Amino acid sequence: MDLDAVPTHHRTGAATVAAAPAAPWAWVLDGRTRRRAATVHAEGCRPATDRAVPVKTMAALDALARPGTTACTGCDAAETLLPILAHGQDDAPDLGD
Repeated sequence: MDLDAVPTHHRTGAATVAAAPAAPWAWVLDGRTRRRAATVHAEGCRPATDRAVPVKTMAALDALARPGTTACTGCDAAETLLPILAHGQDDAPDLGD
């Protein structure tokens, strides 16, 4: 499909709409206990416990790199973080792993 004809800017005189600033990702790490491994959730995810601590994206990725830590599939954590973690690796995990 050739997209050369698609304009890349607004036409002169067209109404401009300001884009909303992108909301930063917010993650929580639901800590490791004797019976449960740690899980990274998107902030506000219902399954996260009240003991989950807020972490930034790099800390969430660092946690996911440790054995036993998982990304929640009930929120955006798995869909967003696992591809970033696997970027450039030949054995990239599927979301179903």
